[in-house]
Amino acid sequence: MNVRLAPRLVDPDAAARRAAVSAVEVLVSLAVISLLLALLLPGIQRSRERARNAQCNHHLRQLAVACQNHIASHRSFPETSTRWRDRRGVFHASLSPHVRLLPYLEGDTVYETVEWSHGGRDNPGSLPDSFLAIGNGVIVFSRPVNETPLTTTIPVFLCPSDIQRPAGNNYRACMGYGPGIFGPNSGAICQYPGNASGAFVNGRPVRPAEFRDGLSNTVLFSEQLIGDGDPQRYTPWTDAFYFEGNLCTADDARQRCAQFATVNAQHDSFRGTTWLLGGWRHTWYNHVLTPNSHVPDCSAGGEGMGGGGNGAYAARSYHEGGVNVVMADGSSRFVSENVNPAIWQALATRSGKESIGDSF
Repeated sequence: MNVRLAPRLVDPDAAARRAAVSAVEVLVSLAVISLLLALLLPGIQRSRERARNAQCNHHLRQLAVACQNHIASHRSFPETSTRWRDRRGVFHASLSPHVRLLPYLEGDTVYETVEWSHGGRDNPGSLPDSFLAIGNGVIVFSRPVNETPLTTTIPVFLCPSDIQRPAGNNYRACMGYGPGIFGPNSGAICQYPGNASGAFVNGRPVRPAEFRDGLSNTVLFSEQLIGDGDPQRYTPWTDAFYFEGNLCTADDARQRCAQFATVNAQHDSFRGTTWLLGGWRHTWYNHVLTPNSHVPDCSAGGEGMGGGGNGAYAARSYHEGGVNVVMADGSSRFVSENVNPAIWQALATRSGKESIGDSF
């Protein structure tokens, strides 16, 4: 006997309902994806910063190699020339050690355009006098003195972790652990021993034989952050405030910089604007403060002091935990922002006879 089964009734929408995804499932999936991204992104960002830090370290080593080539040609580290006063009594900035390294950094073409007799006025709180305005990557000049070097970006002078300011500079020459440039027996009012104690001395070249502490124990260059470029806003991490007065010793500078910073402080937002000019504003730094110090940079002397005036100009970076330095022998290392202040001071001197050891 043949039994015929009744045909099944097929719901045409059943397959569509089974393939659909509920709102709860969508929310769970999004939550899982968000969690995975939250776990992955910090690692990716850390990897990118490690790469930028490594490139920054490489730039510093390139500067040290350029210095060694300069020594081979001139028997000394590059000079940072003395500031000079014109007939009107206005101080003009010196030219930086960086300029003299250009021929050893494939910068011969730019080097040949430098007008050595005129660095330009360089007063705190304003752009160098050849500048008229800077913004959105555009530089406008009031007059064409040294226009080419002031507008040429040298990639080796910029740290990839900081703002990429056209023609800017992140790498600073170590001038010692004092707030000024005039050391003992200079005839200056403030003859502090920490001044002019570093790898570079304003006004004359320094020979390798003068590094009694050893080239491997003396910092040559370190990092500084470029100013925010906004004179209406004081940013303590990148800007330096200044006041009328005087700073003769490192203790003076540390105390005054810690005490007198205010939201409305007169300040310099244009630090690191150029690699061309010597001075505390753009190409020098000192070891008055430890790396990435919470005490902001400051200077005395106000707008009448070309190049920035005596003050505390710390090594600073956006690298986590410290700054890169390159020593006078060409070796480089990362120095913790928690370094012992006495060790940090000793690293700034070429012939201080301090004991450094391997503790930094």
